[in-house]
Amino acid sequence: MSKKLLFIFSFLITGCCSLLAQQIVKGKVTDENGAELPGVNVLIKGTAVGTATDAEGGYSLTVPADQATGGVLVFSFIGYLSEEIAINGQTTVDMRMIPDILTLGEVVVVGYGTQTKKDVTGAMVAVTDKEFNRGQNITADQLIMGKVAGVQITSNGGAPGSGSQIRIRGGSSLNASNDPL
Repeated sequence: MSKKLLFIFSFLITGCCSLLAQQIVKGKVTDENGAELPGVNVLIKGTAVGTATDAEGGYSLTVPADQATGGVLVFSFIGYLSEEIAINGQTTVDMRMIPDILTLGEVVVVGYGTQTKKDVTGAMVAVTDKEFNRGQNITADQLIMGKVAGVQITSNGGAPGSGSQIRIRGGSSLNASNDPL
């Protein structure tokens, strides 16, 4: 009985020591102007341990004991260069992200995710500010009316301020809905 009790006691002590060996690293992620960045991925390099920053750019990450001194934090965010910084036993690691200006123009947001401009297989149209300034435009939907192929804009009423319905590549059907797939 005493051997069994000794085994259980040593097992509990070992488990508690491994929990005590973990370290919590906190910090704040900002851009080059000092504005907080929400949603930045913070990972320990080479592991699946990570988190994302909150609305104020803050994060808290539990670092395993084996990574507390030799681990590296990797910060990544769309439109910014990935940054790496060694933990070295620190409990507070703040990061200032640098924008990646070259790739911002190459990313295209499509209805099902993001792609680079060269990988987009469908039609793409850009309406520039010079085209916006032509004519008398009162509402935002009038800015793109007649400038983009496949876009149908229907006014819901004739009163000022009444809404509009914008359909992109919507089909025209007699029996079914006109909404796109």
